[in-house]
Amino acid sequence: METEYKDSASQNEANTKEKGNNFKDKFLSFLTNNKGALFISFVLLVVIAWFTVKLLKNENKFKQEKMQLISQHEEAIDSLQVKNLTFATEVFSWSVRSEMLRNNAENLNQLLTEFIQKSGADLVQIVNLEDRLVILSSDKKFEGKKFAGNLNVKLSETSIVREEGLVTISTPIMGFNAVLGILMVEISM
Repeated sequence: METEYKDSASQNEANTKEKGNNFKDKFLSFLTNNKGALFISFVLLVVIAWFTVKLLKNENKFKQEKMQLISQHEEAIDSLQVKNLTFATEVFSWSVRSEMLRNNAENLNQLLTEFIQKSGADLVQIVNLEDRLVILSSDKKFEGKKFAGNLNVKLSETSIVREEGLVTISTPIMGFNAVLGILMVEISM
C-alpha cells in the first residue's frame, strides 16, 4: 500500500511537470504564431495608457481653470458689493447729517438700525473727531468709548480701507462750517 502511494505521488508529480511543460510549450507556440495580434494588443495598451494620462492632465487643467474663474468671480462680486455699500454709505451720511444738525438722537438710532438691516454691514459707528468718542454705534458696547481703530482726521471724501477679510468705509459727515463726525461702516468679506 505504501508503494502504491509512492507510485501515485510520483505519477502525479510527473503529470504536473508534463502539464507545466505542455502549458509553456503551448504558450510559446501561441506567441510565435500570433505576433501580429500581440503587436496590436501592445499598441492598444499604449494608446489606452496615453489617453488615460491625457485625460488626467485635462481634468487637472480644468480644475485649475475652474478655481481661477471662481476666485475671479468672487473678487468681482466683492468689489461690486463694496461699491454698492460705498454708495449707500454716502447717501446714509446725508441722512445722518440732517439728524445730527437737528440733534435728533432717536431718529439717528432708527436710521442706524434700518441701515444695518438693509445694507448687510456688520458694524456702523459715528465718531466725533474732536474727542474721538463713538457717538453712535450699531454695537452699543462701543458707544461713549474712544474709537480704537485708525481715524483719518483730515478726511474730506469717502475712503475705503481693505484689510484681510474686512472692508472699512469712512465718510465724513459735513456740517455747515466743519466736519461733524465720521461715519464708519465695516463689512466682513
